[in-house]
Parts: sequence; structure tokens; C-alpha cells
Amino acid sequence: MAEAFRDRGTPGVVPALKSGLPHDRPVTDGSRLQVINDLCVGCSYCSMACNDDALVVEGLCEVNEQNCTDCLRCLLWCPTGALVYS
Repeated sequence: MAEAFRDRGTPGVVPALKSGLPHDRPVTDGSRLQVINDLCVGCSYCSMACNDDALVVEGLCEVNEQNCTDCLRCLLWCPTGALVYS
């Protein structure tokens, strides 16, 4: 099991950030947080890292784009690389 998980898990790429007063934000316009469903294991680490209630985990993670502030804490906490910013 661990070997199959390791082969499928890919680390998410963190985009370039620019400093801002509220928090760091991605530089790339038009990019948004997305979930790779095949990699999501429903661990809820992302929702625990999110301070903006932008993620709902009921089996698999779903992004509530209206609440997402692009802080990327969830992307950094995802152990499987299921969250990507593109």
C-alpha cells in the first residue's frame, strides 16, 4: 500500500509569491486552487490549515472559491500533493 501511494503522490508546486499586508499571494493571474481527486485521501489536513473555510472535506476535498484567499497554507499541508495551484 505505501509503495503504491508513494508512486502516485506528487508534491504540489508552490508558485512564486509576492508580499502583501494580509498574507503572501501568488503572482500568476488566472490561477486557482484545484484538487486532483485521484490523489486526495480525505485526510482533512488541508481544511485544518485553512483559516478561511475555503475547503470542505466529505470523502474528498472540494474548494469553495468564494472563500479562498490564495494563502496556499492548504497546499503546503497536503501530504499527497492532491492540491495544486494552476
